[in-house]
Amino acid sequence: MLSFRERIKRYAPSSIRGAVNDFRRAFEPPPFEETALHGYAVRRAPEEAMRLSFVLPVLARKNLYGGVTTGLDIFLTIGRRLSADLRILLDDFDRSVDRDFIAKAARKVDVDPARIEINFRTASIEPVDVRRDEFFLAFNWWTALNLLPVLGCQHELFGGKRRPLLYLVQEYDPQFYPFSSTHLLARASYETKERVWGLFNSSQLHNYFRAQGHKFEREHVFEPRLSDALRPFLETGPVPKEKRILVYGRPSIPRNCFPAVVSGLREWTKRHPQYADWVVTSAGLKHKPVPIGGGRAMNSLGMLSLEDYANLLRRAAIGVSLQASPHPSYPPLEMAHFGVSTLTNRYLCKDLSSAHDNIMSLSDIAPQTIADALAEACLRFETSPDAGWRGKSHMPDYLAEGPYPFLDLLAADIAAEASAKRLVETGTG
Repeated sequence: MLSFRERIKRYAPSSIRGAVNDFRRAFEPPPFEETALHGYAVRRAPEEAMRLSFVLPVLARKNLYGGVTTGLDIFLTIGRRLSADLRILLDDFDRSVDRDFIAKAARKVDVDPARIEINFRTASIEPVDVRRDEFFLAFNWWTALNLLPVLGCQHELFGGKRRPLLYLVQEYDPQFYPFSSTHLLARASYETKERVWGLFNSSQLHNYFRAQGHKFEREHVFEPRLSDALRPFLETGPVPKEKRILVYGRPSIPRNCFPAVVSGLREWTKRHPQYADWVVTSAGLKHKPVPIGGGRAMNSLGMLSLEDYANLLRRAAIGVSLQASPHPSYPPLEMAHFGVSTLTNRYLCKDLSSAHDNIMSLSDIAPQTIADALAEACLRFETSPDAGWRGKSHMPDYLAEGPYPFLDLLAADIAAEASAKRLVETGTG
């Protein structure tokens, strides 16, 4: 049966179709870059002390996911090693800030939270003061593009060699958008001719970045690690697993391929009815129960506390976490290390089957592929219920503690940049 929209497209006169299209366009939001890209009014700061500024869109509680935590950890650790003043610059999308979250992150790396200055860019573009010895860390593509002119102003104000932009790359940002002006602008942040030092979250993502033809002046790579908040729950040792399939369920996030997971589960219930006693649970974002056939449903727990999430990982026998991205993402790695037989997908430059014995990396996400992989995992568990806990990790740094190894080199490089500029200005270099 055709939907109302399809009937309009097929049978309505062209004048009616045109009116409908005009009506829809009247309510379409502007291109994302019209709100995300902006300028800064820059003024010269007299202070001589080095400062590190981290620029990101928001720090509201609802936006505090793993990438923000990683970015803050890197920012604070570099700042401490350089004994630099610390500043966070935020856009005015959401002016609420979870200061407890920032304080906790600061204390973890032995930084006094009182040292961290927090500024907002206002709609009136209040001037931002910039020091001679200041370095900027960009969180994503539009903060990177917004900062490049600031570095140009810094160069004009103080002379010497232009400072590099520190660019935290935790996903291939252009692929968040369809082919469009927004897509090309996100890609342009990787193709600037200015000095950029990239900090890449995973070798898989870095390899994909290079495969796309991009290259920065300097590139540092760090591998994902288990969250310090989850570590204590893993260290308590194995517990009996349940006949439970845990789905990383985020219906509103396209790259997590929720429709493919649902189709695979429905095919699984149809093709493999012998596993009717298994429970299917979704965690990530809250959604209504999803029927999967045979009178069964995938029920959602939504976003869990870390304690509840860890306990669910400890009990679940099977996990499903898809990601249409070159970045490995955190959930499949967490699942596997908690003894969960984990289904995820391959992507160019990414095959997580080599990361852990418990990971099955699918070559495609067709319903029958997911269904048969689930059945294989169910059989494995029913044959050997503790097999997941016996699986071995092949990521030597995943359970490591302490700062990322590349931070020593990066801090030394930043210090050398500041020293070199002073030598040039005094004529001793």
